[in-house]
Amino acid sequence: MTKWSVFDKKLRGYPALMGSVLRRLTIIFPVCLLTVASPIHAAGQPKIVAGPYLQHVTKTSITIMWETDTPSTSIIKFGKARVIPKPKKGEPIPTAPLDQQVASAEINTIHEFVIENLDTQTDYFYQVYSRRSNDQEIASAILPFQTAVHDESAFAYVVMGDNRTYPKRFKQIADRAMAERPNFVLNVGDVVSNGHKKEQWIAEYLAPAAELMKRVPTYVSIGNHERNAPWYYRYSSYPSPENYYSFDYGNAHFTIIDSNADLSPGSKQREWLEKDLASSNAKWKFVAHHHPPFSSDSNDYGDTRYSSSRKGDDHVQMMPPLYEKYGVDIVWCGHIHDYERTWPLRDGKVDQANGVIYIQAGGGGAELEEFAPTRSWFTAKVLRNWQYCLVTIHDGTFRMMAYDMDGRLYDFLELKK
Repeated sequence: MTKWSVFDKKLRGYPALMGSVLRRLTIIFPVCLLTVASPIHAAGQPKIVAGPYLQHVTKTSITIMWETDTPSTSIIKFGKARVIPKPKKGEPIPTAPLDQQVASAEINTIHEFVIENLDTQTDYFYQVYSRRSNDQEIASAILPFQTAVHDESAFAYVVMGDNRTYPKRFKQIADRAMAERPNFVLNVGDVVSNGHKKEQWIAEYLAPAAELMKRVPTYVSIGNHERNAPWYYRYSSYPSPENYYSFDYGNAHFTIIDSNADLSPGSKQREWLEKDLASSNAKWKFVAHHHPPFSSDSNDYGDTRYSSSRKGDDHVQMMPPLYEKYGVDIVWCGHIHDYERTWPLRDGKVDQANGVIYIQAGGGGAELEEFAPTRSWFTAKVLRNWQYCLVTIHDGTFRMMAYDMDGRLYDFLELKK
């Protein structure tokens, strides 16, 4: 018999929303996320309005989510990819093997399953089903996913961010990213214009990137436009508390920070961050947060038409000493809608041997911003264009290739250790 446990899922947001409570049900395989129920139509099958899409992946598990327009039960059928002999002429084309399944009898609109006990670095196929009380059923296409790789394996990930407001541009970038076949995507935030507007999560984020997100897990570093709204937590599934978290992939450790929240010494998030960085012995360490500690933007940190600039967000400008202390290699950020890469920095100056590199990858689709008229002391490369970054890693080799939305390479970085 399946055993259920019920617990509260913490919601963070503006005071008017602090009274909201979201309940999540967890079982050994599936996790079903409850939402406000839509009215059940008199007839007709349910419709999948978002997803399916992939979230947190490990060597032995993956999270799959989707949303239906009416409350429904849910099933995922899945199976390991295997070699199937090519059919002879006239024989039927075989379908992907879906010989396992997880199911929930709970009636929900947002469906969330954690599939466990999978093999490492292995290809699988999956298909989601939702069924209404009148037995009308909808199924997705059969789709692929892959579990996280072995520690010694090569892997790749894509970084993008600030896609809000302009879904057509974001779709073009997401399609470019999918063409790279990354193992996962890291989005540095502002995936929507206003996180309190439910429709934007579909129209500005999930729908434009659908072809990518149904095949490749996506991690998000929450931005200011998400507004810490309940919909961020309902449409996401990351390690608790979800506005900041960490995960390992291959020989790398990723620490995701909420730069909208308190990061001052003694704060809960700051103490967690220091413990997280100190406890990792990964060969590569990456941090991601939305706001940039170093930026050559023309007017966010002082209007450079008539004054000087603080050259970065003062809320996170206190963080570099911590990154330097624990050997962080790259800090990914966004917020400013263009691309900037710094030299390796340490103690407030360029240190090519021991510094931390900061890469601002905020060209995911939102309107572009301008750079200050004079060059910053920390700048290695800037580009005012929509873009994404592709990272490939094997053992002690890190390569980063930055592309504009038309696929033109405009920056390359290689690190060795």
